Amino acid sequence: MSYEDIPGPALIVQHTGQVFPLTAQVVTLGTAEDNTIVLADPEVSVYHARVSWDPDSGAYFLEDLGSVEGTYINERAIVGPRMLNDGDLLRLGNTTMEVYLGPGGLFGEEERRSPLKSPLVAGLVVAFLAGVTILCVLLFSLLFFSSRRGTPTVTIQSPAENSRIAAGSQVPLQVSASGASDITLLEVSVDGVLVATGSSPDSAGTSLLTVVKSWVFDTPGEHQISAQAFTARGRVSELATVEVTVLGAEATPTPEPSATLTPTPTETPEPTPTFTATPEPPTPEPTIPPPPRIEYFQASPATISAGDCTNLQWGRVDYATDLSIEPEIGAITAPGSREVCPSETTTYLLTASGPGGTSTASTTVTVVGGLADLVIEGISFEPSPPVQDQETDVRITIRNSGDGTARAFDWEWQAGSDAFFDGRVSGLEPGRTTVVAITWTPVRAYAELGTQARVDTANEVVEDDETNNQFTAVVQVLEAPAGPEVTVVRSDAALDGFLLNDGTGSDIQDIIVGNGRIVEPTGELVSRGFLSFDLADIPSGATIEGVELRFYQKAIQGAPYDKLGNLMLEQIDYGSSLEPGAYDLPALDSAGLAQLPAPKSWYILSDPTITSWVQRALNDGLNRFQLRLRFTQETDDDGEEDWISIQPGGPVLSSPNAPALTITYRP
Repeated sequence: MSYEDIPGPALIVQHTGQVFPLTAQVVTLGTAEDNTIVLADPEVSVYHARVSWDPDSGAYFLEDLGSVEGTYINERAIVGPRMLNDGDLLRLGNTTMEVYLGPGGLFGEEERRSPLKSPLVAGLVVAFLAGVTILCVLLFSLLFFSSRRGTPTVTIQSPAENSRIAAGSQVPLQVSASGASDITLLEVSVDGVLVATGSSPDSAGTSLLTVVKSWVFDTPGEHQISAQAFTARGRVSELATVEVTVLGAEATPTPEPSATLTPTPTETPEPTPTFTATPEPPTPEPTIPPPPRIEYFQASPATISAGDCTNLQWGRVDYATDLSIEPEIGAITAPGSREVCPSETTTYLLTASGPGGTSTASTTVTVVGGLADLVIEGISFEPSPPVQDQETDVRITIRNSGDGTARAFDWEWQAGSDAFFDGRVSGLEPGRTTVVAITWTPVRAYAELGTQARVDTANEVVEDDETNNQFTAVVQVLEAPAGPEVTVVRSDAALDGFLLNDGTGSDIQDIIVGNGRIVEPTGELVSRGFLSFDLADIPSGATIEGVELRFYQKAIQGAPYDKLGNLMLEQIDYGSSLEPGAYDLPALDSAGLAQLPAPKSWYILSDPTITSWVQRALNDGLNRFQLRLRFTQETDDDGEEDWISIQPGGPVLSSPNAPALTITYRP
């Protein structure tokens, strides 16, 4: 079945292709017959996990139900509910499912309330996907080409250097070549005579080539095993050699015939007895047991990125009583394997001891790149110090001070017994910082309140330093002052949105302001943004002493500030629903804003003009304070997309970036 055949969100079982639709109903997974999805997998618990729809965030969440083996997203064990993304791989026991959420995006047709399609929408999706694709290609190319350089290195894993071998016994010759990605040939010789070769099945070469051959040493004495590797680009490794000693029994001297004494013929024989010298029988030499024989010892893969793991694998070991691998592993049995996650390039040594001596084999795991190191640089409070019963913006600055990329990780912040918050960061590149924001309302005053932030709480990221993942800050919380009251009004998600000059728009997506491609018969598409704040909690007749308006600019496409000028803020009254007529509704007042040509930044306005607008809205008996956003020059007729996107209101994952009015007033 192609994805086009799937009508909507679904879970797709990888090994069978079964499709289980996802709806707004809770989906349970397990072996019990009353589960929504029944899995015939002995590693799956009776009631293993469930998938539920969250209407506030518009997302599906997966939650483990206390299963024995755990539930995994992209091979990471989950703790608590975790949001599902398109393409995620879920694993329950031995069953793997792919998450399919259907086509869509910022301007996906299924998210539009208007039946009309917008070319601006399609362009945004294409631009976003193209950017992601280019970034992935660049990263892959960098890693790919950097990994293809180098001269191969040859390691003779068996027999070990200075091994003592009994003449006539079979010995495995095991040789590996690595360190380059285009190895084509590996040659093994004994005493300068070629005895075995290994070739890559791919003419372009391979990154690991191994030769294993049984060999019998018949001649006692010193012998040399040598090996050399060749690449497709004509590079040749250094000659690797191992010296061994072959033991054999010394030649036993042949005894002389026995001597007989007889009289001369001229004399009368006397009755003299005859004496015969009989040699002592030779003492048999003791049998020399053979040294241990290691079938093979290797790492698969032999090269990993920092923070990843590989498998050490070893075969049968004969004539050995004790086996061990160092570093860190210790005693083992053979054959076997062990997962290792070295933080730096490491050579592992397998040592086999027995009555015939000691043999060794080694394999090297090459670690590419460095490790991440997550640290918390600080915690800030606004206002500072916080005030009892008033909203406080808490900002935690997290930095990756290591050399490697940090994968997704959890964070948490706790203010004594007053409050607890947690969340997740999708990842952090080396040297980059991110700020997580919390809105905290202290329940009472404190002379000193200890607060603590922690990152990577589930220990998902392999780091250079695992001891610096927390930060403590002591803060004073003031008593609520008498006088003006302060309230924070979040914008209304149902009334936030954008409208286009072709009569379409959306009140469920990010707020788009700018222009797009030229279409017939409309011409160049122009988008205006709308914000609405509910003033119902402000008492009638209140005196507004101050207003701060803030909204978050998430992204910038093209060059809107260069081509379209400054952003304009207009006060309008479009009522209890966002309809196409609001696009051209006359403005009650307007003001120009300074340019903010950087994505992921805040527009923060506390101008007295905004305060007067809110006061007028209250005096006129309006229940809502509503604004329209546009650029001073809305068209440039170049057919290119130049726009900004603004975070709308609503409880989307409790986002702290929703537009807000902080109003100071006296009742």
